[in-house]
Amino acid sequence: MEDEIEECIRKKIQWPLLPATVKKLLGDSPKEYERYIFEFSIKNQLRYRGSLVRTVRKDEKKYYETLVHSSIQRLMLYPYHLADMIVKGLRITPFIYYVEVVALLIELEKSYDTMPNFTAADCLRLLGIGRNEYLELVAKSRSLGRRGRSKAIRALLPRVPLAIPMQPWWRVELGYVLEDDVKPLSESEKALIDLLIDRGSQTAGTLDYNVVKTLYRRGLIYLDVPITAADKVSVPPLKGFVMNRIAGDYFETLLYKVFVSVDEHTSVADLASVLQVECELVKQAVSLYCRLGFANNLQPPPVSPQHPSWRDAVTTHNHQPYRQITPLTFDPSGDDDTLQMEPVLLKQEPSTSKQSYQETSDPSNGGRRVAVLFDSTLAAYLMMGNLSPDLKSHAVTLFEVGKLCDESLDSLLMELDKVVADPEIEGEARRYLAAAACLRIALRTLRPRLRPLDLLRCEALHALGAQARARLLATKYRLAISTAPLCREARAGAAAGALPHVGPAPPEASTPWMRLYLYHVAGYGPPTMLLTKGTVLRCVPRALLGFSRLAVSWWGAEAALEGGSALPAAAALAAANSALRRGPVLLQAAGVRQAAGLTHIMFPPEHDERYGGNDPYQSLWHRHAGLRRLLKRLRLHRSAGYVTLADIGVPDLGCARPPASVQLIAPRKKKEFCGMAKPVSEISLSSNDSTEKTTVDYSKRLQSPIESHFAVTPTIDSKTSSPANGFTSAECGQLLCEELDNLAIDDQSKQTHQSKESIACSDDIVPINSTSTSIEDLKEKKHSLENSTSKESISFSDDLVPIHSTSISVENLKFDSKKGSDTASEKSMSQLNDLLSPAEESISMFTQLSNKLTEITAEGDSGVDTTHNFSDDETCKPEKWTILDLQFGIPLFDEVLCEKICNCIVERIAKPDLFEKVKEDNDFIRSDVLKFVSQCQYYPGEDMGIVKRGTLVPLPRRNLVFENGRISEWAGK
Repeated sequence: MEDEIEECIRKKIQWPLLPATVKKLLGDSPKEYERYIFEFSIKNQLRYRGSLVRTVRKDEKKYYETLVHSSIQRLMLYPYHLADMIVKGLRITPFIYYVEVVALLIELEKSYDTMPNFTAADCLRLLGIGRNEYLELVAKSRSLGRRGRSKAIRALLPRVPLAIPMQPWWRVELGYVLEDDVKPLSESEKALIDLLIDRGSQTAGTLDYNVVKTLYRRGLIYLDVPITAADKVSVPPLKGFVMNRIAGDYFETLLYKVFVSVDEHTSVADLASVLQVECELVKQAVSLYCRLGFANNLQPPPVSPQHPSWRDAVTTHNHQPYRQITPLTFDPSGDDDTLQMEPVLLKQEPSTSKQSYQETSDPSNGGRRVAVLFDSTLAAYLMMGNLSPDLKSHAVTLFEVGKLCDESLDSLLMELDKVVADPEIEGEARRYLAAAACLRIALRTLRPRLRPLDLLRCEALHALGAQARARLLATKYRLAISTAPLCREARAGAAAGALPHVGPAPPEASTPWMRLYLYHVAGYGPPTMLLTKGTVLRCVPRALLGFSRLAVSWWGAEAALEGGSALPAAAALAAANSALRRGPVLLQAAGVRQAAGLTHIMFPPEHDERYGGNDPYQSLWHRHAGLRRLLKRLRLHRSAGYVTLADIGVPDLGCARPPASVQLIAPRKKKEFCGMAKPVSEISLSSNDSTEKTTVDYSKRLQSPIESHFAVTPTIDSKTSSPANGFTSAECGQLLCEELDNLAIDDQSKQTHQSKESIACSDDIVPINSTSTSIEDLKEKKHSLENSTSKESISFSDDLVPIHSTSISVENLKFDSKKGSDTASEKSMSQLNDLLSPAEESISMFTQLSNKLTEITAEGDSGVDTTHNFSDDETCKPEKWTILDLQFGIPLFDEVLCEKICNCIVERIAKPDLFEKVKEDNDFIRSDVLKFVSQCQYYPGEDMGIVKRGTLVPLPRRNLVFENGRISEWAGK
């Protein structure tokens, strides 16, 4: 609603011309519209003349007073674009403005971090008050009394502004000058005042520098930084930026958008066209950059004649470098304040000239660049690693500007070359060093062949908005390459837009959906469960039994580089239950006796020594069935990245023929699930036809009754053959006889030693007391032509109910075959062979491995039989290494792997004739993952609606489990 109203205010539409819909939103009240106009004008610091606020407020001076007061309360930047009205009309210079801002914070005893980034940087430039100085002022103010506290606080603040650096092409404007202000001035200063009164503003370089500096510190003049639509600026590594917080006001938002969009080859007018913003606003933003020293004007206005005094003028900032943020060598005796980062100013380094850029760029590219996409994590690693003070300024640039152009990469590489690896450093510090080393290797490898190359932060690109980002990328870039792994907020696929992108394509790439998708495609992966929010685990799920180490990842967790997230089973269960209160959780098997060992292999696979042919793990691409499926399905021959393999302590059986799609089975109602259990009196036991029919029906589907069918024990004591609970089932009785007779056929010698013992099943069997007939009694009746009634109580799993039934044994079928009933016997035997016993269903994966482990050979690390055919139509062999994760892009944690992948990108992928194919591959992966997520959300035939692609990744609607190469819905056990 407010957006529509504000759009009308921007277009200066008065009340009579407003659309009817907007009037309705305002309640048909012109007064309400006037209130919106006034608040919008104050919040956006609009000029009184030429805006709609002139029609609702008649007092111009009062309007500007309200605007300044509101801006101070919101801690906004000084409105330099209104300096002609505020300085000349209200006598409020930037220095006086920031004194009020700091005094307000001290009175309220607010933290220094409360001050927004650009406001704090300008305050530091004019007042010299940084973090430590502010803390000292707060400490002094606490000793002041209540009476006259406000005045006393202002007495603690500076009386005059600092001698700021000035450029000769800046303009000198006359401020608010009274007669009493002129009396103490020297003749040269009075002459300059008269010149400004008579001839208006003057170029600073044509005037005496010392006189200009004196009058500025007295507050009698102010400086304007003129920017035209044709100007081009460069942004060197930031010096003097304060990293506090983002306020989110209109001008600050514009400043960050311009930061990530500007470069040396784009004029202000072109920049305004890309961002679809008024050119005047972009001029104001670029002017502020130049004023604060964050940008250099490449085409400043000529200064002629230049005054000789400017030869010794201070035109650049010259301060000490950034202090350490969290030193690795912590001194407990030191002051806590020294550990805080106090941004100060450094001498700016000139950027690479335009001529040198043109010499190294490829004319066939049409001036379009290559974008290397990274996330905030890389900037944080470079910033917190205590690697180098000058490297820290580049890290601040990467984070705040969100961009480092090719022209500034030479200085970055010089600082990265100074970083020396120390084998004694471990933990997080080791990761910081690895990130710096990998970034250096990536730039050294990619830049010579893909220049010009820019570093872009994904989060900064998202701040531009979809349309502006698309225009920027289409105008300036031809290829995007991502680092890996990326954080959840990066969404590199969306950040790259329509560019050919060597990196993660779908938004689901940083969520558990991607792992399940990989396991589904490959048919290999550790036992994995994706649990919905609110699920409670009362014990270790059956799929994860036998694993002492489990990995817990909550929804939105960042990708782990090492196996450090594996926890003992009990601790993992507690962590999962805690995380499930807030969101979905991914629970994975991570080791039988210890945490899983990890290894990373690059793709695309290549035998050439330059790309990793000497890596013994590269042969897995040809011997591992799951990797072959990923290679084919995801078209990894035209992409680059790495696959993480894990040795979880037990070989992965895999799936011989992974299903083409996920088909969840809807849970049946109580009637449909197991039928109605009936008392024994209601079941006919004499009909052979009925028995045969029951056997046929059971062979089609082994039904699993639920626990509610264990009824109350009847009061009548039955000695005939009825179970204790009074409920019977022909299916279970038939199954009992068939299993017993199978045992007799397999090993008759063992049967002579069996006595009245119940059949031993898995740990999940629920024993039920009932009257029973021994195996010996059953064997005595096997030569009879009549159907025998089973009196044995079987201990089934939790899902099975013991029910009395009649059955036909295997021996009876054999006897019938001797009498000429061959057809019926063969039919019954084929049905029995297709049945899966309840005991076999509950056997864990460790028992199922016994028959397949003998096929594992010592050749290679795969554990695959050398005679194994590469065709997926055959039964899969157990694999020592199972697929844990796959990441697209350049890894920033392993130097050797990083160099191999970068060489592969340069030699095989970054070619213009492959760009369109890379885009097609990304589109296919996006649609395929989205289709997979849809299948995991709904049952077949259920109204799915449409799962649309968006910035928000859908949360799981059902508990899912991946086991034995397939994804299914978890039944809760």
